[in-house]
Amino acid sequence: MFQLLKDPQVLFAGYKNPHPLEHKFVLRVQTAPETTPVDALTSAITDLMAEFSLFEERFREAIKERREANE
Repeated sequence: MFQLLKDPQVLFAGYKNPHPLEHKFVLRVQTAPETTPVDALTSAITDLMAEFSLFEERFREAIKERREANE
């Protein structure tokens, strides 16, 4: 949700789980007229993928540095 709300074109983003035993959720994204909710969600997912890739890269580097320091 936070990634969506970082987009200045997103006016509202929220979700609800209608029932805890159902494996469904309702996602609501409201945007400014210049963009669509689908575009905003796609952009947020792309940004998250980039952030996770960077996190993975830094994590692997930290592990490598730690192993080299212990040798």
